[in-house]
Amino acid sequence: MHPFSILMFIFAGAILLYAGLLALTKDYNLIPRGHAAEPGDRKAYALACAKMLALVALAPLSAAIYGLFSLTLGAVMFPVGLVVCIGFGTRCFKGL
Repeated sequence: MHPFSILMFIFAGAILLYAGLLALTKDYNLIPRGHAAEPGDRKAYALACAKMLALVALAPLSAAIYGLFSLTLGAVMFPVGLVVCIGFGTRCFKGL
């Protein structure tokens, strides 16, 4: 197994763990620099942030899976997946 895959699995797991904790508690104060944005409904904002983080975690997770088979393919899929996942993740904040 490549060290790239191991690192990406750890990175994706950490993001998913944080997203799960944020989704379960819906605590607005768990969001770093949360004072920069002042939403109307803090619980809905925290849930939308958790959904976006879960989507963004798919990029390193897919890169880790592709990296198991080919290191080059995994390294290419990470930035591509990151752009796609952030694009879909920003739709979570529409309407807040």
